Amino acid sequence: MVKTLDARTSQGSNGQNLLTPSFTNGVPLLFAQVGLQVNNPGTVIRTLFSGIIEITADQLPVNGDLVIEVYRGLSNSQQLVYRAGTIVQANPFFSPCVLSFTGADYNVTPPGNGQLIYSVYATFTFNPIYSVSNLRLGPESFNATVYSND
Repeated sequence: MVKTLDARTSQGSNGQNLLTPSFTNGVPLLFAQVGLQVNNPGTVIRTLFSGIIEITADQLPVNGDLVIEVYRGLSNSQQLVYRAGTIVQANPFFSPCVLSFTGADYNVTPPGNGQLIYSVYATFTFNPIYSVSNLRLGPESFNATVYSND
């Protein structure tokens, strides 16, 4: 039998306003982090997660790459558990790029302190001869639920 241990959401933006700081070309930007309580887990721990990030593309003179990475731990030097990406098309008209994702982390070692942390980074890369700003539109959200066997 499976039991739910905890569920959390990190809501950085609901998509109503531009976000700061904006992306620095090729530099990972922390956009979500959750701490899940894992007390008295069963033999197998697994986490299901999903998220969304939206950026504007109206200022892009050339295509760019948007990549998200989910790490188990407090920073991007920890265990990478998921990676996804998309090409952001240059467009003279307002055309947001939405990247939604769903993934899992299976057979997770129980944390010694009872808290399982996931950190989500987004990296936007584009031709460095161009100057681009105010790309973060939102929404930016990350949801995680941790389960275990009884």
